[in-house]
Amino acid sequence: MPKAYVVADNLGGWPGKARLYKLDPPAKIAGGEHEHVVIYQQPRFAHQNGELGVVPATEHGAAKTNSVRRQGGSFTLHDDYDPSNSDYVEGAYWMALQMLGGYA
Repeated sequence: MPKAYVVADNLGGWPGKARLYKLDPPAKIAGGEHEHVVIYQQPRFAHQNGELGVVPATEHGAAKTNSVRRQGGSFTLHDDYDPSNSDYVEGAYWMALQMLGGYA
């Protein structure tokens, strides 16, 4: 079973709460295999629902490709997203990892 390990939490420089994961085996994203991803939760604003973004990353949590375009595993959050609800936050990370490749 594919595994994801939290390397760092609360990374700065992303549009919301961000977490760096190490993936085993690497995920096939953006035309290559990537061992690390950043998953960030961007809160809603104005007329746009919150989003959860998945981006290939370096082992230090920076974007690995020349784009921070959301990749597979990304999705739109419900409009009642509450970043203070730890169950919702953890569930959103879990869902992204599932959609990325069934990572546990």
